[in-house]
Amino acid sequence: MSARSLGESMPRSFVIETDNLPPVVRGWLKAIGLEESDLVELVFTEQELLIRRPLSPQLREWAKATVDRYDKSFRQILGLDEGEEL
Repeated sequence: MSARSLGESMPRSFVIETDNLPPVVRGWLKAIGLEESDLVELVFTEQELLIRRPLSPQLREWAKATVDRYDKSFRQILGLDEGEEL
């Protein structure tokens, strides 16, 4: 799979529970003052990864209902759930 086709099939942003992030990423959250957040939004741009609180209360509510699906995708991307299907 080429980088272009991978980029086209992946979401540009998603919300994830901070407990499911690796310790090093939780360290980044602490450094930017988000260590107390239950959810963070990861936003992918051309050459950056932005980490922020979900912007709207509606998005936060939506995230609570769907966060497990995105967490599973993220773990699969990292190779932590290789044998599991989405």
